Amino acid sequence: MIKSSAIANILNDDSFIEAMEELKQMHISMICNSEADEKDVREIAYMRITTINEILSHLDSIASDEKIDKKRWKI
Repeated sequence: MIKSSAIANILNDDSFIEAMEELKQMHISMICNSEADEKDVREIAYMRITTINEILSHLDSIASDEKIDKKRWKI
């Protein structure tokens, strides 16, 4: 079972946040510095940025599960 608190700790870690931002920035730079005929390079960089965002969103939703469970009404 995935512990949402462990995932939350990872997402709040400054080193992890910085590493993800550097990774995104690296791919943004690839897009900005690509030549006009390098459509494939830009497309791959864009897909990688999208993948990073999807992974971070998925991890965020896992981390939020604990908060949601605590706020759920007890009947």
